Amino acid sequence: MDPLGKKELLTFYDRHLRDFGDAPQALRWTPEGQVRRYERFISVAGDLPGKKILDFGCGKGDFYGFLKERGFFPSYCGIDVNPNLIALAQSKYPEAEFIAIDIDEEELNRQFDIIIVCGVFNLRIAGVEESARHVLKKLFALCGEALHVNFLTYYTPQRSVELFYVKPEEILQFTVTELSRSVTLLHEKEDFFLSVYKV
Repeated sequence: MDPLGKKELLTFYDRHLRDFGDAPQALRWTPEGQVRRYERFISVAGDLPGKKILDFGCGKGDFYGFLKERGFFPSYCGIDVNPNLIALAQSKYPEAEFIAIDIDEEELNRQFDIIIVCGVFNLRIAGVEESARHVLKKLFALCGEALHVNFLTYYTPQRSVELFYVKPEEILQFTVTELSRSVTLLHEKEDFFLSVYKV
């Protein structure tokens, strides 16, 4: 991650965490938008019981809480670059595994069946486009079955200057040339979901 971008990212979420506390708004979600995206990830990820899941950019552990409320208890690991968000996640869900790590600086020598990347690349920060491609390559090497990621779509009716929007056709071209030709893309009004499969 670009050093300036990392600083922007940490500052942004630390400020929002102070302002909103343990609420979806701390991660710049609306409660409804967060649940809708989590439900979509559940639908595209398929069968979760018994799977090893990595929640990349897990924030304060909300996706784990969502899974738990719905009776899913997979082998879960959440990682995030922000130690303050990880500390909150650990206090809320001591039974789950949460790690504060920057995978650009440290290796995560683990394998997972499924990797979820929800809202990680939504902020327009320094180097976000290059970082997204680099991170997806690193994560795809860690998954045994599939990597599921969402992006804000460039084709949304209204765009905010502080958010990063992606043209689906561009990330799709990157994916099929750099990661895997086994890909599905689901485009919705505000964002799109990309699933990249090992087989």
